Amino acid sequence: MNLKSLKKVSKRKLAFFIKPIIDFFRVRDIRNRTLYAKYYEKYSVVDNYVLYESRDGQSMTDSPYAIFKYMLQNPKGKDYVHIWSLSNREYLKDMEEKYRQHTNVKFVLRNSRDYLKSLSKCKYLINNSTFQNIYTVKDEQVYINTWHGTPLKNMGYDMEGVLPTGPSNVVRNFLSTDYILSPNTFTTEIFNSAFKLENLYEGQILEDGYPRIDLTVNTTRDEVTATLKSENIDVGDKKIILYAPTWKGDTISKPRNDIEQIHDDISKVEAAVGGDYKVLVKVHPFLYKYAVNSPLLEGRLVSDTFETNELLAATDILITDYSSIFFDFLVTRRPILFYMWDYDDYKSNRGMYIETDHLPGPICKDVDSLIHSIEDIEGVQEEYKDNYQSFIDKFCYQEYGNVTETIINKVFNSAPANVSSNNKKEKILMYPGGLRNNGITGAAIGLLDNIDYSRYDVTLLVNYTNNQEILNNMLRVNPNVRFAFKIGRINQTIYENYCNYVTRNRGISSTFLERIFPWNMYKREYKRIVGKSKFDYIIDYSGYSMFWPNILLAGEAKKKMIFMHSDLYSDMNRKVNGKRPHFINLRGVFSLYKYFDELVSVSEATMEVNKERLKSYIGDTKISYVINSINPKKIKQLSQDDTELYYKDKQPVLVNARVNRQRRLEIENIPVPVEGEGYTNYINMGRLSPEKGQDQLIEAFAEVHKKYKHTRLYIVGEGPMRPVLERLIQTHQLEDSVFLTGHKSNPFYLMNKCDAFILSSHYEGQPLVLLESLTLGLHTIGTDIVANRYVLEDGKYGMLVENSVAGIAGGMLAVIEQDLPRPEFDAEKYNEAAMASFYEKLDK
Repeated sequence: MNLKSLKKVSKRKLAFFIKPIIDFFRVRDIRNRTLYAKYYEKYSVVDNYVLYESRDGQSMTDSPYAIFKYMLQNPKGKDYVHIWSLSNREYLKDMEEKYRQHTNVKFVLRNSRDYLKSLSKCKYLINNSTFQNIYTVKDEQVYINTWHGTPLKNMGYDMEGVLPTGPSNVVRNFLSTDYILSPNTFTTEIFNSAFKLENLYEGQILEDGYPRIDLTVNTTRDEVTATLKSENIDVGDKKIILYAPTWKGDTISKPRNDIEQIHDDISKVEAAVGGDYKVLVKVHPFLYKYAVNSPLLEGRLVSDTFETNELLAATDILITDYSSIFFDFLVTRRPILFYMWDYDDYKSNRGMYIETDHLPGPICKDVDSLIHSIEDIEGVQEEYKDNYQSFIDKFCYQEYGNVTETIINKVFNSAPANVSSNNKKEKILMYPGGLRNNGITGAAIGLLDNIDYSRYDVTLLVNYTNNQEILNNMLRVNPNVRFAFKIGRINQTIYENYCNYVTRNRGISSTFLERIFPWNMYKREYKRIVGKSKFDYIIDYSGYSMFWPNILLAGEAKKKMIFMHSDLYSDMNRKVNGKRPHFINLRGVFSLYKYFDELVSVSEATMEVNKERLKSYIGDTKISYVINSINPKKIKQLSQDDTELYYKDKQPVLVNARVNRQRRLEIENIPVPVEGEGYTNYINMGRLSPEKGQDQLIEAFAEVHKKYKHTRLYIVGEGPMRPVLERLIQTHQLEDSVFLTGHKSNPFYLMNKCDAFILSSHYEGQPLVLLESLTLGLHTIGTDIVANRYVLEDGKYGMLVENSVAGIAGGMLAVIEQDLPRPEFDAEKYNEAAMASFYEKLDK
């Protein structure tokens, strides 16, 4: 080894040792995750420790506070240590002073070391929203999610236009719980549907009501007014109007600042009815940071830490908009007014579960109508008494006043629920790959379109992302499927980091590497993502990643499978720009084969190739195959969908916008074949990668084009070979005849306009594009490789040509010069056989 190489190796080894340590001190998130992983393994769960958190630690409020308050005042709670997570140091100190006489009450600063220890040690965890994505449930822990209201506005996946990633941490938290509290059947049904809990959730939804509403029933007016006075709000003998609007805006992190409008509105209300009423404002926590720093609401703004349900006990009239606070207020039977000045806009952007015609009070769209309703409040009550009673009957029918006791008896005086769903569906957890634009993604989406969801419940394990390409493919996934997201970094100790690095790069290829492999780290990560969920089948559909199968193997199932989509030995050694991008990863994947129950290739031919070339890795593990499924109906529908079509000079074109090598936006207008124009049009689809052979395809087309000028070639896809292909096109002066279209979300419209499909690959697994071409009835040509021969059934459904420039050119010429029959391919019959082969893997 020369000096330069020695220095390079030394530098890499030094980085290996010091980077985890440097990251620990420099990056707070890494430090917290490292410490949490350490505490998780170090500390046992303490049976009488209870951790409370409300609204990300911003206050001691809501149902966690109601449970805490009851426990503290009741002999049943004396034997427990109550730990509150708070995010503000000053507020924490105030609470320590307030509860200093209670030796069994402690406070920890959120994200401190004591907080991370508490997450690891406390048997009971109570939260009204979500824990951060660092939290990983332990089997011995009992997690109670109290949630925070009966929903009026849409939530979870019911929200219009919500991305699959949107409710990810809520779903992750719910899957980790033993109990979710629900105030009524309506809310239970929304939990199951809006967060896709049905069939998967292993805990129990307790439909006994919200503990926080007990505070409204059991708190006196004098207690409320005394607390308000301590906040410099003097109510005197006046009745109380509480205005409690929800937050508005596009995102939680950036709520709209409506403080000036709130001030103007309540000033007009006070001017009209201030002689009899004191108007108070309780804004949503997301808006409070603006309100508290504004003098406009001074003397009227109730602090964010004031328990809302206790405040409701002294409220005479509630004014709200879309907040679920009014459901809690129903128990008082006092009047509710809905001030929805932006109703039309809000409903169109967010959506609501309940029609406004049925609300238990009038909708006021301007201040004048709001004032009029207050002045005629007795008439309003009379007019809406039937609606009001129907809401109580449907949403507030629990025996409030002692709901907290009922919940505590169920949660603290019995074993964790862990009640499996009665649904008879078998549950599949599947990693579909990175969901980039490639063949595996297409195959996965096709399979998910065809699964019988009356028999199977499917969860996709994926990485949380903001990448638009991946999000677009998530949106293509069948809506019956739920996503389970890996959010944030993995929790790992520094030692686990070292061990993971070594085994990731070398695979588990020896007894020593198996011994140091961080099994516990991956078991924790599995629990962090799917909580206490249980699955019947676990499938690594990708088969290319070293990371994801380790997570999948950490789960328990009656069968674990990993797919083999191609000649993987060739893929491992394939070079792109002089490097082997899959070598380390696939070598690691191969070393994991022995831990799976079955290795599944995507065709019989591919299975035989892998069985022979990877026999030293496969060992005694069962190897079999299924055939890829397609969606014939969808393919045919999309082939008629011209929504991506534009016209330039009255000619149909596809617009391809991309950033070129000079980082400039380049717009291409690609002509679309038109019937009767006299062109023979060829199309190829696939990743622009060496194994796809598109370079020799262009060389072959150049030969054909010399003889027949009215020919065109479309290559649909994107990848690292684009620069090479562009140079070839320029070399042969084919800029007006060969078109690199880039990736197309719907390639089937263009494909259907062409005469022949050509697959020029050097090797494949089971090429879906051939099946898609046959479904559309195109002349179908493939290089004579094992996978193409298998799909085309030795030429029954298309033409097999020599894997060379001359062979491909000969096939292209045959389309022009010979009267070739169109393939008679029964796509529906094929697909039935494909799905039967998949179900066979699950049933055996």
